[in-house]
Amino acid sequence: MCAGEAAMQKYIPTLKQVGFSSILDLPRLPPVMRICATSNGEQRVQVLIPAVQGLSQKEQKLMQQYFEIVDW
Repeated sequence: MCAGEAAMQKYIPTLKQVGFSSILDLPRLPPVMRICATSNGEQRVQVLIPAVQGLSQKEQKLMQQYFEIVDW
């Protein structure tokens, strides 16, 4: 989790620079795509970290993994 947090702190300015000023601006998977057989009916939003210039694939993956463990 520390690597994901560090990537977030480092690359938030990069995301802001390309127009993502808030987590609400980031793309999300529709909740219906995340429902599974073991679901209790809750629908959660999955934030997607987009590929942007200045953000390496490794850092993008770390940030994505970080968001996947954060409960939205």
